[in-house]
Amino acid sequence: MTLHFILLICHIFLVANSSGAGPSGFAGAEQLGNSTPKEPTRGGYDAQIFMEYFRWHGVHNIMLIVCPQDVGTSEKHHKLKSLLRQFIAHGFSTRVFNGQDYDNDNESHRSAVQAQAEAEPFNTTHTSTADSTSAAPALSRATFGPPRTFRSDNNTRRPLRLQLPALTYKSGILLLEFASACSLNALRWAAAAEHNYFTTNRFWLLFTDEPTHISLLDDEDIFLPPDGEVRVMLWQPGVQFFTLVDVYKVAADKPLRRTLVGGRELRDAEDMLQALGKFGSAISYRQNLEGITFKTGLVIAFPDLFTNIEDLSLRHIDTISKVNNRLTLELANKLNLRFNTHQVDNYGWHKPNGSFDGLMGRFQRYELDFAQMAIFMRLDRIAIVDFVAETYRIRAGIMFRQPPLSAVANIFAMPFASDVWIAILLLMIFTICIFIVELVYSPHLHEMDILDCVVFVWGAMCQQGFYANLLNRSARVIIFTTFVSTLFLYTSFSANIVALLQSPSEAIQTLSDLTQSPLEVGVQDTQYNKIYFNESTDPVTNHLYHKKIAPKGENIFMRPAIGMKKMRTGLFAYQVELQAGYQIISNTFSEPEKCGLKELEPFQLPMIAVPTRKNFPYKELFRRQLRWQREVGLMNREELKWFPQKPKCEGGMGGFVSIGITECRYALGIFGFGLLLSAFSFILELIVNYVWNLAKKIHRNRKQRKESNTADEYRGNFVH
Repeated sequence: MTLHFILLICHIFLVANSSGAGPSGFAGAEQLGNSTPKEPTRGGYDAQIFMEYFRWHGVHNIMLIVCPQDVGTSEKHHKLKSLLRQFIAHGFSTRVFNGQDYDNDNESHRSAVQAQAEAEPFNTTHTSTADSTSAAPALSRATFGPPRTFRSDNNTRRPLRLQLPALTYKSGILLLEFASACSLNALRWAAAAEHNYFTTNRFWLLFTDEPTHISLLDDEDIFLPPDGEVRVMLWQPGVQFFTLVDVYKVAADKPLRRTLVGGRELRDAEDMLQALGKFGSAISYRQNLEGITFKTGLVIAFPDLFTNIEDLSLRHIDTISKVNNRLTLELANKLNLRFNTHQVDNYGWHKPNGSFDGLMGRFQRYELDFAQMAIFMRLDRIAIVDFVAETYRIRAGIMFRQPPLSAVANIFAMPFASDVWIAILLLMIFTICIFIVELVYSPHLHEMDILDCVVFVWGAMCQQGFYANLLNRSARVIIFTTFVSTLFLYTSFSANIVALLQSPSEAIQTLSDLTQSPLEVGVQDTQYNKIYFNESTDPVTNHLYHKKIAPKGENIFMRPAIGMKKMRTGLFAYQVELQAGYQIISNTFSEPEKCGLKELEPFQLPMIAVPTRKNFPYKELFRRQLRWQREVGLMNREELKWFPQKPKCEGGMGGFVSIGITECRYALGIFGFGLLLSAFSFILELIVNYVWNLAKKIHRNRKQRKESNTADEYRGNFVH
């Protein structure tokens, strides 16, 4: 028997090499188009039926698991060679695996490790996160992946070299004579939790000629999960028909479930294809999990504020957990399953020593099956969990009220357009010139000079009176028309100022504007905000973080209620989950305060999805149910129920507006400038007056001395 088996393997590799296949045993259709398949015989291996079965499922890559029993006789040897030739000739890339190809490398070391693993089983008890992550043995076991569930006895169960990669394309696995000890060992190896080779993209076909062999699959070590695509082809010798049986188990300790694909008599490939078309998707028959219990995780990030998972009054507290929990409850009702929920207060983030804390730490230690909620899909998490289906988009942005227009601009210069200001300036110059002409050429005397004309026009613009009394009618006409024209200008200016004082600005439109603005910044006290700000590669976000967030340390992280209150009462911007911010705005903001709200996203959060442990055997079943909830609108209903919508500005900008120093700073600036100018003028006048008086005094003294000298000279001449 061994000689026949060795000859068969050699023949397979010779065929593959002559066809141009690589050392792995694959061959393509274009390489083997000249091969001529032989007609199969009834009661043997009907290659045509096998190929049509795999083609129906879109499979073009086949792995043939060969055991010594498959080549025990010359007849079986000949049939197996014919089967391989036909697979290769019809374009199937075929790989052969020896069912007794055991992994004997370091067998003694493996046995020692196996004994140690059995003596110290993997820790799956319900412990606290701190205790679990601090234990060195738990960390070391988590590093090496899931616990070993394949029980090796070195007789009927031995470790194999069978390694199936996690392929995205479909592949077929054909196992002939699966009732042998070698084949059952391969099935146990494939069913181990650390492997789980029974997935939706691997189509297993088990061939047998004895109906009682199907009962061998009831072995607890052979778990054919609901996600699997495993079928048994029963073809008894001497009978002109065959039977196709779909098999699976609800759980490892549950009995094997069998379902006939089509009728009991399938005579050829055409009958089989019709039966497969009527049977449809196998997973649609597996939606009753008979109340089995899964270990699940739920994150409550704010346990001091949390009341109830169904509390709509506090839907902004742990919203992600609440909205996704409803989906998993509907999943449980649909699939008839139960939860053993483990509550944690952290989603789980990567630590320097390679482990995770929180929820992800429990998945890393294989303490949970899946989560009753969704979490962010990150590259570091994909290494330790599988995400079955995305649910919602969580948006976290910096919310702020646009600062008043008076806080970021000079509202006293905004009522008029630039051409109006130019027209006003020209009007003032023209009026001053007309007044000067009237003053110079008027037949009447005026108590005015040229500078008084300038003061009059400026006072008229400010709606002030005039101190001089003008007698001639031409001057009074100038005064009258000037005051009337400036009245309209003053009225328009004042009305526009009132509107501008109540208007928000549009000064902050980007993160760069926010960085340069006078607004302070606060951040919601969540772990992912700290991580995503540090991980961001956007230079604008980094500049904002290092200028307004990092210098303030931990004091900048605060609860939403505090941050939103500061945003409502002052010049403050707050980084928060937008859904939570909307809820607080609806509860606490007045209608005018809802106007002028602005949102900026410093970073894009990834989609959230429901995670499961690696090799979870119900992953596809859960994925289909969650996507079905999206298609029928259940997710949309829960989103509208738990995620508040953005409040609308319905009250306008009306209402009382308090005027402070900020709004009056330019008026105060002009007043201060006037004070300084008047003080400077006063000092300058004092200096000029002092210098003038001093110059007059010096001149007077010189004149007196000169007169005195002249008098003395006159007296001297008189004496002589």
